[in-house]
Amino acid sequence: MAAKRFGWLLGLAVIVVAVAVAVAVLMPTETAGAQAVECRDAGIVPGSVDVVSSNNLAGAVSGHTIRFQLCLEPESAAPSTGNGVDVARPVEIGLLWDDWFRLDNPEQAGITLRATGDGKSWDATDAFAKRDCYRIAGTGLSVGFAGDELNDLVPPGEDAPVALQFDIPASAGMLNPLHPDDYRWRIVLRYDRVDYWETCTDAATAAVITPSLSATAGISISPNVGFPGSKATVAGYGFPPLSPVQSVQVGWVDLTPDNPVSTDAQGEFQLDTIIPGLESGRHILLVQVNGITATTPIRAFYINPSPETPVREGLVNFGDNLVRAFQFNWDIESWTFYDPEIPEVSTLSYLIAGGCYWILVKEPTEVILNARVRQLTCRPDGNCWNIIVW
Repeated sequence: MAAKRFGWLLGLAVIVVAVAVAVAVLMPTETAGAQAVECRDAGIVPGSVDVVSSNNLAGAVSGHTIRFQLCLEPESAAPSTGNGVDVARPVEIGLLWDDWFRLDNPEQAGITLRATGDGKSWDATDAFAKRDCYRIAGTGLSVGFAGDELNDLVPPGEDAPVALQFDIPASAGMLNPLHPDDYRWRIVLRYDRVDYWETCTDAATAAVITPSLSATAGISISPNVGFPGSKATVAGYGFPPLSPVQSVQVGWVDLTPDNPVSTDAQGEFQLDTIIPGLESGRHILLVQVNGITATTPIRAFYINPSPETPVREGLVNFGDNLVRAFQFNWDIESWTFYDPEIPEVSTLSYLIAGGCYWILVKEPTEVILNARVRQLTCRPDGNCWNIIVW
């Protein structure tokens, strides 16, 4: 009798297992997937942030789409409120990108946040405000929400995530970083906890790679080490003959000469330039000729500016183009001046680092002052005053 009972139980267990296996095999994969991403907690679905770029070449203009999934407070969970405020619903969603990307006036760049399910979108026109005590690296924009704008995106009775994406159009003109690397894009959620702000983030990285370089063309710069404001000569070879030099660039600084330069019959060129105000360290000089790109490293270093420089020594590079220099002394509420024609009666004796000075010149000029290149102008109306910080 015991043996029969055991055999009956064993047979039942086999049937149960078989039914379970059959159900698992017959379950559609999309149903299983939906259950896998069912919202259990509010916030960004882990691992859902994804970046798609139209161009991943270093220094190129690119559009970007940053996709992610957002879970609101699931209906199965008890509502989380504080003083009548639903604190499970973010009141702000932001997008941050690494500072190495360059985008002028992002608030006017046409960036949008879009719900991919129903196509509803919001213009991202608010500069991201770092309102908490924790530093969140990057630059970006945010979209604010009120009422049930986000909750309305979730179908009634479902705890499914909302698919959202930030779109940066290529027409915005965002430039990729100049140095190949993996760069971070971050989605930021802001919650209003009534008496404080809470910030949650998730991120993804996307690669920026080096553009294809010419196998035959090359450039050199001599000297390849210098301080900002020092002169250097760029030479190129192996380019198409009799072709214009389209661009000369270090970092974001355009060094393309105002007077056009072209290669000779042998595909070579030479031009003089000035090392711009770069951070100390290694940089890449990039030259394009007729669509062909060549690069070479350059190293910049700073000579520590003197905190106190005799005025005659500090302004000697002006030559006879200097008319007069002034500074306002706030301590005694009086002006001091230096006139190279009457130095013996001038009252300005030293140039102090960080001080503001008004410089009057005879004509426009580019001059090195305190190890920095300065551009001084002289307008057609005769206004030749320039203000500089020493």
